[in-house]
Amino acid sequence: MDIGGILKERRQRREETLEEVAYRAGTDAGNLSRIERNRQDVSVQRLGRLCAALEMSLTELFEELEGRSKTPHLRDPASAFDKETRELIAIVSALPPSRRRLLMRIAEDIRDSKGLS
Repeated sequence: MDIGGILKERRQRREETLEEVAYRAGTDAGNLSRIERNRQDVSVQRLGRLCAALEMSLTELFEELEGRSKTPHLRDPASAFDKETRELIAIVSALPPSRRRLLMRIAEDIRDSKGLS
């Protein structure tokens, strides 16, 4: 499983269409479809908006990704992201869980204060 797969799985569990989630995230269904199929890089900013549209935090997404990365079918989850996001993932993955949660709260506060949510 990968980032796009996690987003798609969450959307399907919520029984929502691409159009519904894309609208709330400020994008279009085609873009979301490409992200779910890992055919398009996704910025941290857009990922935050998609997570908000799916009512999940970035922390939840990364925790799920980390849990699944221990399974053999996930080779390189970071490959679904752009360079800056891959660097951020590397930094975050080196932190202990308590620091990771703190960093995610700070990132969410920054996003919210800039009107990016």
